[in-house]
Amino acid sequence: MKSQFNTDKIYLHGYFPVYMQIALDLGPRARVCELGVETGESLRMWQSLFPMGEITGVDIKPQAIFPHGTRKVIASQDDPRLKELGPFDLVVDDASHKGTLTRASLDILWPQVNPGGYYVVEDWFVGIRPHIDGAFDRGMLDVIQEFLKLLTKDSDCESVTCRYGLAILRKKP
Repeated sequence: MKSQFNTDKIYLHGYFPVYMQIALDLGPRARVCELGVETGESLRMWQSLFPMGEITGVDIKPQAIFPHGTRKVIASQDDPRLKELGPFDLVVDDASHKGTLTRASLDILWPQVNPGGYYVVEDWFVGIRPHIDGAFDRGMLDVIQEFLKLLTKDSDCESVTCRYGLAILRKKP
């Protein structure tokens, strides 16, 4: 089946069914923020899934492609000013795949997720692949550990789901 969106979320990783379920849960008016825009195909997909919503894209590269109708933000994923962009119903981190930056984004944007909303880290496994010398970057494992801490301590986190490629936090409604 050919998709109208040329994004690895559909063809390579198979994330689309998960995002369809999230879209059904949030409804068409959701506010979405994606970190890591590149060609803008994911932003187009969000526009389709949330046709009456507001779609914000954040990328450090000015040459990233932001489709018409999306909110364009040129910034690093760890820019503290990102907290001024929210609130959001869905935040998707598909940016650097580096643990330290992913953790900084989580710290900045998790408080901006509305009750009942989601925070997703894509491709988290990229951050734990061994380097050429066989050593691991523990940064992304620390992020996953922080997800679990949010779930186990008295917080506003309702659930944590980790599957191949996606780590999903759900905020309590």
